[in-house]
Amino acid sequence: MAFPTVGASNRAYPTKQELINQGMSPQEAQELVDANASRQYGGGMSEAELKDFENLIGRLESSKMRQAAQTNRARQRETFAGGLASMMGNF
Repeated sequence: MAFPTVGASNRAYPTKQELINQGMSPQEAQELVDANASRQYGGGMSEAELKDFENLIGRLESSKMRQAAQTNRARQRETFAGGLASMMGNF
C-alpha cells in the first residue's frame, strides 16, 4: 500500500482521514499521523529515536565518569608511589 508524501494542499504528510480512505485502520492512521507530527515538530526525531538517543547519551556520560574516576585513581597511585620513593630516598 503506497501512501502519498504530499497531500492535495501541499502538506508534508497525509491526514488521518486520507490514510483511512486509502485502507488503513483508524488506529494505524492515528499512529502514523502522530509519528509524522512528532518528526515534523519534535526536531526531526520520533519518540523512539529520542529515547534511543537519550539512552546513548546516558551511557556515554556514565562511561566518561568511570573513565575520569579511573584516571584519578591512577594519578593518586602515581602520587603515592612518588612520595614513597622520595621518603625511601631519604633513608
